[in-house]
Amino acid sequence: MKKTYIKIYGPPMEKAIVALEGLTDRLPRLSRGAITKSMIISGEPTIGDYDFVFEWGKEPTKEKLITLMFNLDEVLGDLGCRYTMVTK
Repeated sequence: MKKTYIKIYGPPMEKAIVALEGLTDRLPRLSRGAITKSMIISGEPTIGDYDFVFEWGKEPTKEKLITLMFNLDEVLGDLGCRYTMVTK
């Protein structure tokens, strides 16, 4: 199963994690059908090289990854955070 790992740069880290947890639940409603509830089956904080991980239930297309990036830009940009994203 594919996973998208997020590394957050800059404060406020705690607020960024809370925002990403909220995004996991809201993403199917925000993305206008591009990402359905069955596509991202979980999103949670992680310890190690990355700060957060989204687990995909289905193989994400390029369009789905771009939709996720757009939503990450909005949520983390409002906090002033930067991030990197890797899907494996």
